[in-house]
Amino acid sequence: MRRIEKKAVFNQPLKLSLLSVALLVLFFLEGFSQPFQPFQYKIAIIGNPSNPDIRYDSSTLSSLKKHGFNALQLNIAWGARPADEPLNLEDIFYTGEKEDTSGINRRFAAIKNRARIAKKWGFRTIFHFGAPSVDSLYKLLSPEKIDVATATHSIQKKEIADKYRNLLMRLRRSIPEIDDILVYTFDQEAWIGSEFGNDTLARGIPLHERLPAFLNMLTKTWATINPEGRLWWEPWELSAGQIYACIDSLPGSNFGVAMHANIAEVQFTRPVDIWFKNMCNLLTEKNIPVIGEIFMSGANEEVEPLQHIFAPRLVFEELEAMYGVRKLTGIKEYYGTIPDAYDPNLQMAGLKLNIPDLDVKHALDHLAIPYGASKNLVLQAWEATAKGLQLFPWDCSWRFRLLPVGMTGIQVFHRWDIGHISGAVAPSPSWKSTRRGLFMITEEEKLDPWFFEDIELRSAAAADQLLLAIAAYEKLNEALPENTVQKRSIPATILDLQKLEQIMRAIQCYCREVTLANMMRENVQKNIPVPQDLIGRFNAIMKIDIRNQQKGLVENKDKVTTAEEMLGAFNANPAEWVIQHLIIQ
Repeated sequence: MRRIEKKAVFNQPLKLSLLSVALLVLFFLEGFSQPFQPFQYKIAIIGNPSNPDIRYDSSTLSSLKKHGFNALQLNIAWGARPADEPLNLEDIFYTGEKEDTSGINRRFAAIKNRARIAKKWGFRTIFHFGAPSVDSLYKLLSPEKIDVATATHSIQKKEIADKYRNLLMRLRRSIPEIDDILVYTFDQEAWIGSEFGNDTLARGIPLHERLPAFLNMLTKTWATINPEGRLWWEPWELSAGQIYACIDSLPGSNFGVAMHANIAEVQFTRPVDIWFKNMCNLLTEKNIPVIGEIFMSGANEEVEPLQHIFAPRLVFEELEAMYGVRKLTGIKEYYGTIPDAYDPNLQMAGLKLNIPDLDVKHALDHLAIPYGASKNLVLQAWEATAKGLQLFPWDCSWRFRLLPVGMTGIQVFHRWDIGHISGAVAPSPSWKSTRRGLFMITEEEKLDPWFFEDIELRSAAAADQLLLAIAAYEKLNEALPENTVQKRSIPATILDLQKLEQIMRAIQCYCREVTLANMMRENVQKNIPVPQDLIGRFNAIMKIDIRNQQKGLVENKDKVTTAEEMLGAFNANPAEWVIQHLIIQ
């Protein structure tokens, strides 16, 4: 058995007790096969898009150290720009293209200060940006506007290459504490011309014949001014074929690739697809290091803006999958962390980062130690939460992310005119190709009733599990002593689970209402009386919808007609109502 160099030491309330040490020792004495190797890079982000609590202080930095992290992405780098965080080099350096110099100076000072503090604490530092910058990308996601923007900022133009060469030199000269850079060439307000579009410089020239030269220039520039530094490229938004085709032309040194857990997204319940494995194999053959991105905290993009969705088993399984690839140089938190907040997900990440071969039972038992005699209750709550997240149809559409804020198009107070789930996202290569293999819909299309039934039943199963989690937390709240961090965390956790369950239940109701209305409408169109059984079934699901809307968790701000009002209109004349409502299109 190989020698273990590191001890797992954790922030309160998870200091290693004699009992927990005994558990870990017992685990190692039992022996294990095929030990996992520690990651070289373990990258965290302080703050997250919904809670940009970006404190670089002893509380946050010491917590990350104890959890095993050794590198920091210095900016949240999110499309919505929380807390005015930078997305591009142009956001921290004045280039004459933007007038807001005060904002540029403020963002520059923040990144410089974070880098300085992070280096003092011994972290490797990474600045994340998109290039070439296409300003206001998220406002011009139409092919015509993108063509104009990519032609203006084309990576094939010498002046654009010179611009980024000079910006990297300014970055190194101005903030020498930055070790590495992480570059998106799509997204993060960056975009590259399409060979099939009307960008005259790009048309007819495959992307893999244009992009590697730009990456080689950036990498060579960074390596020349920072020989110990590395450029990490994020091939986000490219199709699998385009990425594979780029590999032979990528830089051979001072370069690495950072990748979402699968080509479609970072997904809490779906780490490591065939593309991820292929990339690791192909890049390793060329000695190019690879970092995998996952969610490791109680907040993530799928449940944004909620902050207390704790399913530590899923974090364990993400990391187990990453270790299992065996060719990864490191892992990276994708969304962000609040390091000194009570977070069993992040604590699980710390356990698994410090002790790669730890099994899930020992890990969960360790996390539950502070709950004493109520240990089984918290394990039940965590497991039911994990099952709920696993059962929910995240693969339906990318728009089933950010559930509580209604990105699905199906909100608690949902629409009644049509039966539709949105799938389209962006006119990028991967959304138009590869991601269809992982998301059921990626376009706006008419869906079959079987599709709606599938989403209904899976949403119902997920919501039922969250109710079990809520019930376990309520019992736990009664059982735990006052004035403990575990006890204090429970109300916020229950509220977040209730909000998540409510929107899952709304999706269940909406999809069931669509399928029932569709069947009744077919009868009406054939001049056949609507069966009383269907009317009864519709009343039953509408009553569930009514109770769901009346939970008091969400305000009907847009004054949408409620389920209660709609049920009254339906029962007044079912045949007329179904002709006008929930039409599949």
